[in-house]
Amino acid sequence: MNDRLYSVGALIAEVNSLLEQGYSGVRVEGEVTNVSASGRGHLYFTLKDEAAALDCVMWSSRARRLKFELEDGLAVEAMGSLTIYPQRGRFQLVVEDLQPQGVGALQLAFEQLKRKLEAEGLFASERKRPLPPLPNRVGIVTSATGAALQDMLNVLRRFHHLQVVVAPARVQGEGAAKEIAAALESLWRSGKVNVIIVARGGGSLEDLWAFNEEVVARAIAASPLPVISGVGHEVDFTIADFVADVRATTPTQAAELVVARLEDQARRLGDFRELLVRDLRRRLQLSSSHLAGLEGSSGLARVPQRVRFERVRLRRALRLDVALKRLAASSRSRLDLAAGGLRRFPAAVAAGGHRRLVDSRRQQLEQLTTSRLGRWRARTEAGERALNHLGPSRVLERGYSITTIEGSTVPLRDPSSVRSGQLLMSRLARGELRSVARATTKKPVAAQEGSADSQPSLFDKDPPSGSKSGE
Repeated sequence: MNDRLYSVGALIAEVNSLLEQGYSGVRVEGEVTNVSASGRGHLYFTLKDEAAALDCVMWSSRARRLKFELEDGLAVEAMGSLTIYPQRGRFQLVVEDLQPQGVGALQLAFEQLKRKLEAEGLFASERKRPLPPLPNRVGIVTSATGAALQDMLNVLRRFHHLQVVVAPARVQGEGAAKEIAAALESLWRSGKVNVIIVARGGGSLEDLWAFNEEVVARAIAASPLPVISGVGHEVDFTIADFVADVRATTPTQAAELVVARLEDQARRLGDFRELLVRDLRRRLQLSSSHLAGLEGSSGLARVPQRVRFERVRLRRALRLDVALKRLAASSRSRLDLAAGGLRRFPAAVAAGGHRRLVDSRRQQLEQLTTSRLGRWRARTEAGERALNHLGPSRVLERGYSITTIEGSTVPLRDPSSVRSGQLLMSRLARGELRSVARATTKKPVAAQEGSADSQPSLFDKDPPSGSKSGE
């Protein structure tokens, strides 16, 4: 029994010293749970099995070296030192190295990233871009000193017009993935290429690991130009192969895919060339046969005569040209002479003559219009006078009246149409008279000359003064 009295800090310090001496570099296996990360990059998790649980911490300097993502449920083997965290008095394992059980760390990281990018659709066939039909500018991302570059250049040199732009980058080791991504982006941003090859020679999973990094995968996916991946050998698969638009089994095959497009076009041009030559030969043979047939024809014998005839026509045409030029010069001279005379003619005289003619025509039109209007006005006034002389109102002014039965508009002409006691209306020049019929006679009684009841004739010019219309 130890009778020594310890402070809390002294006891934990002494226990930590004993733990570091006896349990440094201890290896523990278990299932990962409760994974969390601090803002400074430290990892905190718990290792457990059926019997117990152990708190673990992995400082950021070690956590950054992990190739895989630590997640709950993962079976791992941890190597580290046992300590007690003084501030909380908790027993924990400070992990220095962590390896997954059953599968290597790199293989696990590969599977994790593959699942993640596949879920995002970066492997989907519908986003794959086709290679250009006639690639003429090729960009290559690879090591400047590797054998893969020379293998690709040997293939691409088969077409001398093909331009090759190399963006060198490290393809292995720490920081290689970032260099590959930067070189790929610089190529498509330059606008100098229309297809890109990302390649390197074969190697182990560790050697090819730069092409399994997420930064390379996203750089390939972001490229607007089609990307061919040619990494490793035929059996090697990388994340870059899944994201790229076309996968080649080797760097050499990647170059062959570019050249194959050109060779296919060259074969098609060769086929068209053969067809064209064959057609030209057939046409030449037909023309030769036709010419041989014309050699013995009479039409061909008349060709010299026809040539002489055309020469005569040509000479005449040349003479005609001279005559036409002479005629044109003469006409131009006459035109200039006439133009000079016209300029000498006073324009004011010609303008004044036209103005006088227009004024004369206007005066004649006004006189004709006035004469016709006068004749129409005279005829209208004569008709108006005749109408006033013969109209009913004029007759009434002369002392006559118009008598109708009340309620009728028909003037009375025969007393037999009136019954005794009927009301009569007599229209005078100014006003009307109402009367009652007492008796009627079939024959009119002749009025005595000079009597007061006598009525003058309708055809008298002037009715006697004081005459009245009877009832």
